Amino acid sequence: MNHAIRPARRRIFPGLCLALLVTAAWAGQTQAQDPLWWKLPWDARLGLSWFEARADRGDVDAQAQLGQMYERGCGTVRDLAKALLWYEAAAGRGHAGAQYRFARLLQAGAAGAVDLSAAARWYAAAAAQGLAPAAYHLAVMVENGQGVPRDPARAARLYEQAFAGGVAEAALARGLLALHGAPADPVGAYLWLKRAEAAGVAQAAALAQELGAGLDPAVRAEAEKRAAEPLR
Repeated sequence: MNHAIRPARRRIFPGLCLALLVTAAWAGQTQAQDPLWWKLPWDARLGLSWFEARADRGDVDAQAQLGQMYERGCGTVRDLAKALLWYEAAAGRGHAGAQYRFARLLQAGAAGAVDLSAAARWYAAAAAQGLAPAAYHLAVMVENGQGVPRDPARAARLYEQAFAGGVAEAALARGLLALHGAPADPVGAYLWLKRAEAAGVAQAAALAQELGAGLDPAVRAEAEKRAAEPLR
């Protein structure tokens, strides 16, 4: 991006919503600049109208960004109903970030009734694309039977996916799932609690210490060795 436009960005959004200014940020791509961008008035460059024009032309990244702008009230009045509309448009076209945010709003009932079933479907769509936070939130719903049938084995896989993707709290949840399962798996629980501890998750160290005290020393040492190994 040309350094000459950076002051303009700060001028339009002084210290606010800077994360929204890269249209393809969620997709991890760099979008080609519109050839007419330099001819736009200052208040239209990367503002709401800039994204709306592209969203109306079917730009999925712009649709997702509009959803975030309306959700957070960036450059416009906060409007969760409009956020849902734009997230849904982008989600339906496969935008993982929009699928995740759409699911979050549906789960919270942000602009109407709570829809756990739909939230679970959109979390699953985003998780299938590798979005770790979506896998984590879906795992919680699957573990507790919220909007989907309760399925501890599936929840375990999702927690593991989320942890592998960088959600440290998923290791704690995975450990507790093993500990309270039927049957309980204290060794597996200890292994995951040690991973959570290494990732800096609060409470994991105390839980691991308490659980480890009741394990055979050799079994405990083997679990600690496995916990320190990279996930396969």
